[in-house]
Amino acid sequence: MGVFDRVDVRRFLGEKRFTVLFSGGKDSLAALLWVLNNVKHDDWNILYVEVTGNTHPLCNRYVHQVCRQLGIQGKLKHVKREDLDFFEALRKWGTPIIGKYRWCLYQFKLKLVEKHAYGVQVLGIRKEDSSRRRNIGFINVSRLTKTVCVQPVFNWTRNQVIKYIREHGLDINPCYRIYGHSGNCMFCPYHDKKSIILTLRDPLWRSKILSSLGYARGRISRETMEKWVKLSKQKTLVVK
Repeated sequence: MGVFDRVDVRRFLGEKRFTVLFSGGKDSLAALLWVLNNVKHDDWNILYVEVTGNTHPLCNRYVHQVCRQLGIQGKLKHVKREDLDFFEALRKWGTPIIGKYRWCLYQFKLKLVEKHAYGVQVLGIRKEDSSRRRNIGFINVSRLTKTVCVQPVFNWTRNQVIKYIREHGLDINPCYRIYGHSGNCMFCPYHDKKSIILTLRDPLWRSKILSSLGYARGRISRETMEKWVKLSKQKTLVVK
């Protein structure tokens, strides 16, 4: 499916039942606000996936708080796996990396999205986040789930996202200030250096993460594990 402009996205969603995937992060919140401002029908819902054992309670509370503030708590469905803990999986399967070994995405998110979300899904993906995302456009078909994915804030900058959220009288997730990320995934192989250092400052998460980093599948997985262990020894936040 090709790239659509914003008018096309508005018209496309205006004719579809869909699910907004809200992670508690700023980009997915901006996408949710965009839906509220641009879609006239009410045939849509919100899915929040908690990563069992790896999501901070602050993130959970924030998602529910935002939906209450916006008057859409009834649309929110909060789900998580009850049969599998993230850190048990980390000790068993090793550090998840891009590709077929990214078990965190498949086991803790996509399985629940496939079960609870509609076939059209709204995501807070922005093209400046990574080179891999730059060519997907505003609307695309996911090769993983075969569902239609809509990214209304695809061309937005980080500053535009923050401004949009504040214009609606909302604060961003407090986990950003404390940990440098949304807290939906406290351990993530793709956290930047600042986020890793801030996360490991918290004694609870430091213990959970470092005690689970033991098995590495391949070079990239091993390098990721070694990076976290190395940064755990850094006492001050000096990020170049």
